[in-house]
Amino acid sequence: MAQTDIAQQADISRQAASNHLAVLRDRGFIKNQNTGIELTAGGLLLLDVIENCLQTVSVEGLSFLTRSVHPIGVLRALEGQSYRPSKLESAVSSSPSRPTIGRILKVFEEYGWSQDGGGQQQITSAGTRALNAYVDLATAVKQLIEKAPWLQRLPREDATFPISELADAELIISDPTHPSSVLWAALKLYDRRTSRFRGFCSIFNPVLFHAYRGLLELGIECEAILDLPTYVEAAENPQTQYVVHSSTYNNYQPLVLDRAHTLGIGIYDTRKVAIGAYNESGSGKHIAMIVSSNKRLVEWGINLYESYRAQARPASELEPESV
Repeated sequence: MAQTDIAQQADISRQAASNHLAVLRDRGFIKNQNTGIELTAGGLLLLDVIENCLQTVSVEGLSFLTRSVHPIGVLRALEGQSYRPSKLESAVSSSPSRPTIGRILKVFEEYGWSQDGGGQQQITSAGTRALNAYVDLATAVKQLIEKAPWLQRLPREDATFPISELADAELIISDPTHPSSVLWAALKLYDRRTSRFRGFCSIFNPVLFHAYRGLLELGIECEAILDLPTYVEAAENPQTQYVVHSSTYNNYQPLVLDRAHTLGIGIYDTRKVAIGAYNESGSGKHIAMIVSSNKRLVEWGINLYESYRAQARPASELEPESV
């Protein structure tokens, strides 16, 4: 959508829309395209986690909790024990004033999050649910912002992983000052202890191909999906034809996705996964990658790979006569 259309639909001024969009863009939740402004994978996930939170906390309640650091601090303090209002000043790390605490407790009682019990404020079950929903949201948003360079490049349809597990993932980014950082990280992932390797590649990179050829030479079971441009380039280069030739190694199965893509996947047995995403199909520029041994992320990576495997076909069906 264009910025003016967003302002109209949100019923706010163009300046307010511009300010909000600038914040969302800085956090990696939106990006500018030729056709207008669109959500990134991170932006799509942000909507999901906000909607999940709003199933427990109203829009007004969430707005109140996020207006300053004090409300959530008071709610956290009450989760631990009951307090007299006069004692909450020292119990809350943000040190709100006594009048501020009074106003916060009044709102809490209106939302049913706390109640007076013999002169002491006590958190209610509704307050506990609101606190848990807020913590889940805050945790997710923190990870979405930290992993924004990867999420800006990840295809939106692939944003199906458990956000809470992203904290266990290492982020590696290439940029103009460190153009080979992701390639170097991928090379370091090469592991002779691997008994089965599966990969999805959308970039023609002879150095990476040569490194992982070592797994084939060791007789390790390997399978690779190449997007179409990568397959064509590898097939035309005499030095990399083994990448697309299914008869080169008995322990190797090459597959081809019949379109260009912007994704890279490496699966090392069932213990580690690496997922790379690119700005443009096969460009190899400005890549971001996460690496994780988190069980749930590994399972997601395997399922993601299998979803593309189901769309691919054996390279032998496409092998040109010159190969």
